[in-house]
Parts: sequence; structure tokens; C-alpha cells
Amino acid sequence: MRVDYIIIGAGSAGCVLAARLSENPDVSVLLVEAGGADTNPFIHIPAGFVKTMVNPSLNWMFTTADEDYLGGRQLKMPRGKVLGGTSSINGMLYVRGLASDYDGWAQRGNPGWSFDEILPYFHKSEDFQPKDTAGDDGYHSTGGPMHIDQPRTRYPALDAIMDAAEECGYPRNDDYNGAGQFGFGYYQLNQKNGRRQSAYRAFVKPIESRKNLTIMTGAQAQTLLFASDDACHAIGVKVRRRGRTEDLFASHEVIMCAGAIQSPQLLELSGIGQPDRLAELGIKVRCESKGVGENLTDHYLTRLTWELSQPISLNEKTRGIKLLGELATYLLHQRGSLSMPAGILGGFVKSDPVIDEPDIQFLVAHASFANPAKRTFDKFPGLSIGPNQSRPHSRGHVHITSADPLVAPEIAPRYLTAEHDRFVLVEGMKIARRIMAADCLRDLVKREVRPGPEIGDDEGLLAFARETGNTVYHPVSTCRMGPDKAAGDVVDAELRVHGMRGLRVVDASVMPQITSGNTHAPTVMIAEKAADMIKTAYRI
Repeated sequence: MRVDYIIIGAGSAGCVLAARLSENPDVSVLLVEAGGADTNPFIHIPAGFVKTMVNPSLNWMFTTADEDYLGGRQLKMPRGKVLGGTSSINGMLYVRGLASDYDGWAQRGNPGWSFDEILPYFHKSEDFQPKDTAGDDGYHSTGGPMHIDQPRTRYPALDAIMDAAEECGYPRNDDYNGAGQFGFGYYQLNQKNGRRQSAYRAFVKPIESRKNLTIMTGAQAQTLLFASDDACHAIGVKVRRRGRTEDLFASHEVIMCAGAIQSPQLLELSGIGQPDRLAELGIKVRCESKGVGENLTDHYLTRLTWELSQPISLNEKTRGIKLLGELATYLLHQRGSLSMPAGILGGFVKSDPVIDEPDIQFLVAHASFANPAKRTFDKFPGLSIGPNQSRPHSRGHVHITSADPLVAPEIAPRYLTAEHDRFVLVEGMKIARRIMAADCLRDLVKREVRPGPEIGDDEGLLAFARETGNTVYHPVSTCRMGPDKAAGDVVDAELRVHGMRGLRVVDASVMPQITSGNTHAPTVMIAEKAADMIKTAYRI
């Protein structure tokens, strides 16, 4: 098969590109996805993410290497293996990050990526609801493919947390994606009418009947294909599908949207990376690029738990007859506990009052888990607060360990190896405690369960974070954007792979630095901008 553009990966970025590039009926686009259709009902029920995150038919089920600073623990690293990619299994939180995040990208030598320059691409995707929350303030828009909603129900326990935060000096903020991030407010969501809206459902499903768009599922990329007379010119991809291999060719470009784990994996399998590493695996080196797979950055979170004195949490609503009631509420009205995302109330605070902007993000839920891995709720009314550092300094890597495409790469985030990360996380835990100790919560909070009042010093809090913390599932920067290949940059400001022709990377792996929040919204923005750059380059 030959088309103008091959897009590898139908996730947050790939779906956007497929929709935008195929707007021109004279351009042919092939969207290649290793997973299958998004027919599993748990994908579309928001609370169903607790099921999809552990379903190998929808999830690559990656695991990190032993994390030395976490006592040798291995952490699960879910990545979507289905149309919509990880946007079909994630927590659905819509968080852009700070304007200074993007200004920092531009300052690193990436012209066109400052906040003022990328804001129109957030607008382009967005259908923001409810309209009266932000008003006509220039930060939001309506009419785009991606519906942005607020939780359909407010909750007394979480409203009380906002009161307590105000008592502690943290204001209410109804729009952390607006003029400023500081403060507490309910999360904005990638949902529509109480159902998950993945990138596939937002961008591709409405236009999948276009004659110039082909969607190929169940096709796992094995290696890139190159011109016989030019080892640095990518012309296609070899995939394995239905038990046999097939060569697919692109007349214009191959665009990799496989994400921060699998984009570097495919580059290395194709001979683009660190020569010594590739040679050890018997892979022919086509292009030296020492930054491929390096600079892995991710958010790391630990959860603190309190028992409430009143039965107003999700814990008691998810068992027995009450669970049946919640199911009925969702089926009839698309409301209640089954419509909830991974985090319900958000908070953005500073680890030190002297710094200019928040560097801690809170995920707050009126729920708590006896077993977080299995999503088993505590038997008492509970509330949890999970702080994570917004801009971690720790860096890890993703590298292949075999020339076999079916062997998962080694994923080593190296959480908390930077001292600054440890300081900020502990400060976040202490701020959470101060909020929960506010006078206005005296009648609501019964006791701190985890880590427990017996752990009072910074060393004890850090030990708890190391023993119990987990990824927030935001891996980025493994194909970093920047002007200097020698310094470890993999793609340029147009997202073209340094030293290659006909090849771009468009996904979270290109972020020069992680954004201050969840990474789905920035990834959609990156793809929107990339689509315009590609259209300009080929005058389409």
C-alpha cells in the first residue's frame, strides 16, 4: 500500500493528525494502530478506567525496570493499545500547564512554541463547556472537536476541602487553564454527556468515512523502511498484521505518533539512536542520535488518606446495594460515581512561597484505596490527596534490549533521584496535612490513616512516598525537541528527526520539558500545530 502520509499510532496525537491531514480530499492518509476497535464498554464509562488500566487487550502492560530509589520496586506503566491510544484508558483530566512551560520550550531554541504562539492550537481543538465558567477571556473557545466538560456533580466533601484550602491561604480557582493555575477547583474533563471522549471519538470517529483516510488496526510496527539509494530517507514502515508482515509506503512522510515509550523504541529498532547500543543488538546504524530514548521524565505521586466521620465518600457507594444504585444513576442520567475521572478536585500550590508559580499538583478524591493497584476501596468513608511535583528534575531513559520488536523496551524513569524532587514532594505532603487540619474540617475528619500521625518528620514522609508512590502516567521527552542534535535533541522545531528525511515524531516524546500537569491536552496541541506545519511544508 502506498499513501501520502503514514501515521504510526492512533493515540492522542495520531488521531488529531489523521483528522487534520485528511481534510484535503486530494491527500491520502493511513493511520496505523497496533490495537483494535474501542468497543469495550469500560472505555466509555469514565470510572471504567480502573478496568482498562489492567486489561492486556487494551493496554501494553509495560512495567518499569527496578527503581533503585524506590527500594527496587517495579511500577506499572499503562499505555493504550486501542484506537484512541492512552486517551482511551487515561484519567480524562484536561490540564494545559503553565504559560511559562511553553515559553521555556521556545527559549530552548524552538521558535514557534511560546505560549502565545501555541494557544491558538488549544483553541482549535476545544469545545469548552460550560461556556459561562470562563467567559470571553481569551483562554477558551467552543466549536472544536474535543469537548471539555466539568464534573456533572459537586460533592460536599470536596467543597469542604476547598473551604479548608482557602482557610490555609489557597484561593478557589474555577479555571486553572485560564489566566493562572494557583488555587483549588474541580478538574476539567475530556468527557461529553458523562462519557469519556477519547482522541479517537473526538477527532476520527466523526470523519472516519472519508475516502482518503484508511484506518488499519491490529498492525504493529516492526521497523521503518528506507530508500535503497538513501539510508537516511524514511519511505515507509513494516508492520505485522494477522500473522504476516506487510510493507507500507509513504510518498511524503512517515509520522511517528507511538508515544514516549514506543516512538524511541521504533527509532532504535530502525537504526536511529546511539551507535554502540544498537551495534550490541546487531542493528545496522543508519543515523547517530544520542538523545533517542534519553531524558525520560514523568510525574510521581504519593497518596495520603484520611477517614471521614460521615458516610459521604465513594467508598461506601461502591459496595452492595449502593453500587446497584450508582449503576442505575449512571445508566439513566450519566451521573454519579461511575461518571468520575481519576481525580475530581485539583489543587496547584507552591512548595515555597517565594517562587513565582505553583510546582505541586494535587489530585483530590472523596475516596481511598486499601489496595491502589487493584482499586479496592477502604471499608471506611475515606478521602485521599495525592501531591506530585509538577516539574521534576529526575531523568531516566527508554531503550530497547532486543532487536525483536515484540520485546518491550527497558523503561527506567529513575523517580526521585534528584534531591529537589524529594524536597518538593515532601512539602506537598505537608501542605496536604495542613489543609486537612483546618478548623473548618474538624467535624468531618476523623483521623489520618496513611501515612498516619506517627510519621511526623520529613525523613519518614519521604520513606512513605518511596514505598507507596506511583507514576501519574505522564512519560515525556524521550525524543526531545531542540536545535542541537549533539546535545541530545532528537527532532527540530518542525518535529523532523535530525539527520533524517521524510520522518517526523509527533507525540509527548518531543516535549523539551514536561508540562505542569497532565499531558493529554498538550499532546493534542502538539499534533494540531504539527498538522499545520506539515500542510505548509507540502502546500496542502
